Amino acid sequence: MVLGLTALTVPAYATDTAANLTVSADINPSCTISATDLNFGAYDPVVANATQDLATSATISTTCTLGATVKVIMDNGLHSTTELRFSGRMMFFTDYRHMSNAVSGSKLQYDLYTNENHTTVWNASNFREVVGTGTSEDLTVFGKVFKNQQDAAAGSYTDTVSIGVIY
Repeated sequence: MVLGLTALTVPAYATDTAANLTVSADINPSCTISATDLNFGAYDPVVANATQDLATSATISTTCTLGATVKVIMDNGLHSTTELRFSGRMMFFTDYRHMSNAVSGSKLQYDLYTNENHTTVWNASNFREVVGTGTSEDLTVFGKVFKNQQDAAAGSYTDTVSIGVIY
């Protein structure tokens, strides 16, 4: 009888089964971007900059997701102009960046470059590529105000260039 009661008190277990729980996450490319101001200082079209361009540089800082490949591009600024040029049978559009004097409306032509030799203009077509490291990466932007712009009136000149990251 003791054995019979023991059999009644032992719980009945079902057959053991197993399942897997899949755990996942996606990391999308992401970046932050900032820039220092590009200040050329004093431009003298009559003496110092009559025969020599005025050059300086600034820093663009990006922090991008580790392994993300991104393109850092720039627009042509608020005061750019576009000219239609012909060469033989070909038509070309050429963009020129300008700073503007708010008082006189006078313009001062400049450009921004990806290299210190000022040979590659930095814009939406010519960009810098960055591979994210998860930490801040600095890029140098090289600027040049062109020499001998004697038609520019005295005063302060400014422009705003938008910088973007494409990934």
